[in-house]
Amino acid sequence: MESWILYGIIAAIFFGINTIIFKIAIQKGNLNPGYASLFFGIGILIVFLLYYLINPSWQFEWKSTSLAVIAGMTWAIGGLALAIALFRKGNVAQLAPIYNANTIIAVILGIILLKEIPNASQMVRIIIGSVMVVVGAVLVSV
Repeated sequence: MESWILYGIIAAIFFGINTIIFKIAIQKGNLNPGYASLFFGIGILIVFLLYYLINPSWQFEWKSTSLAVIAGMTWAIGGLALAIALFRKGNVAQLAPIYNANTIIAVILGIILLKEIPNASQMVRIIIGSVMVVVGAVLVSV
């Protein structure tokens, strides 16, 4: 198995666990979505600081760094929207497929903007898989 696949699986596991812990935090306390998201962000900061203490690789470049900040901001908007949905009593079992429909957006943008055009057999599998994700999101949200 290629290492990028392993890291993708690890990401899926931790993103799944994350949503459950976040929902429990909202249910157990008197947190509003903004406050909960702020401390969520502090947790992220701690993990990345630990990562860079263990694996220092400080490379700074304005263009890449500014794009990384913009990417972080888009992720934060999505995270805040998820926090609000959980705060408004959204069920994780229904929310997870909906917000993971981001797969289709990432696939389309990857093909269009990044020119990551797979060969014909890959394209068919990617389209079928992406459509299945969207159909799943629609089925659990109605």
